Amino acid sequence: MGNDIPGHSSRNESEPANTAFIQGIQKHHLTNGLTILTREDHTTAIVSTMIWYRVGSRFERPGSTGISHFLEHMMFKGTQRYEKGEIDSITASRGGSNNAFTSNDYTAYYFTFASDRWWSALEIEADRMGNNRFDPTEFELERQVIIEEIKMERDSPWETLGEAVGSHSFQKHPYRFPVIGTYEDLISITRDQMIEHYRQFYCPNNAILVLVGDFHTEEVLERVEQLFAPLPRGRVPEARTVSEPPRTRQVRVELKRPTEIPRMIVAFGAPSVRQREHYAFHILGEALSQGRLSRLYGRLIEKERVASDLNTEFSETFDPYLFSIRVEPHPEADLGTIEAMIFEEIATLTREPLSETELKRAKIQCITQFFASFETTLDQTIQLGLLETLDRYQYWYDYIPQINRLTAEEVARVAAQYWSPEQATVGILVNGAIEEEGSSL
Repeated sequence: MGNDIPGHSSRNESEPANTAFIQGIQKHHLTNGLTILTREDHTTAIVSTMIWYRVGSRFERPGSTGISHFLEHMMFKGTQRYEKGEIDSITASRGGSNNAFTSNDYTAYYFTFASDRWWSALEIEADRMGNNRFDPTEFELERQVIIEEIKMERDSPWETLGEAVGSHSFQKHPYRFPVIGTYEDLISITRDQMIEHYRQFYCPNNAILVLVGDFHTEEVLERVEQLFAPLPRGRVPEARTVSEPPRTRQVRVELKRPTEIPRMIVAFGAPSVRQREHYAFHILGEALSQGRLSRLYGRLIEKERVASDLNTEFSETFDPYLFSIRVEPHPEADLGTIEAMIFEEIATLTREPLSETELKRAKIQCITQFFASFETTLDQTIQLGLLETLDRYQYWYDYIPQINRLTAEEVARVAAQYWSPEQATVGILVNGAIEEEGSSL
């Protein structure tokens, strides 16, 4: 079977030499709009399969927050072909594994099987895309499961503080909504609303199918054609383009919860994966928090000994999101002093560029993590699907050259652009009876 089979087209993508370990990626399209990425890897007898849908909390509105995550749960509760629990039992009986996750920008489902059983994942995903059942009883049972998830998150200090910081960091953008949704919305979402959400977003032209592992591409394409080509295109709603107003005042959030250890998050706006400044943030994260020689970790934990743990969080998103500094202070430490140290180090970084040694170390750490993120077949399906869903998978071809091209002056310029004190959201969780305060300074 050649590349120009009925119903789809394909082309080999060019790869630079420095990403030889992910060479062999092919991109294909069915006429109904389904995008397929394949990469053969015959070093192990395993195939990982993922399907990504461009839908998450970014596509939601007040009144139905959490519906994308709720729908993810319902995709395991039965179709016209598979009864409740049968997808998991088939996966286990064939020695495979499966799971799913929902984020701001996407919902993804994955399977890993031995290479003589990879087709099982395609059969399941094709049926789920077109024939999910939404049994009313299962719908109500799963609602209760997610309500319990919300209660568990409320019992987690980091989850509680992170959600509060996220919601206070955005005035208009739907990134302010928690992916799991609010309790008030979850109890009011109807089955009809979910079916409509499913019909709008779970269609071939809103999906990316990714396979990596021990298979022959032509055989995969034949099976994909048989299973997915009959599914019709959908009328996918456009996500709203929402621009946040410029931040002119710092936002502060203080929570009180029964806890022995306080928590602190300092969050700033961050560029989307589609902006060139995104690469500089990878360097900044390493320079601030990775290891004893990094600036914040070195000062707060190694030198001043006011904190027991510190890390930064920054991820790939479709629209500008957040860069967060998370600190677990020692119980006896003064939180105001820790906050002042954080802003001092950030101010220094914007005025005084990283030294040659610091920049080189951060680049090595970024590139090392980059290679580690493609270690397994599942890792590769995640990374390829993630970037194809948000922008284009070729981002990974650009990553190493872009990181190596960054100068200390450019990194400092980006930090100064995003990291002024008035652009920050500062969240603090301390011991006490449950209450919450939010303010703008």
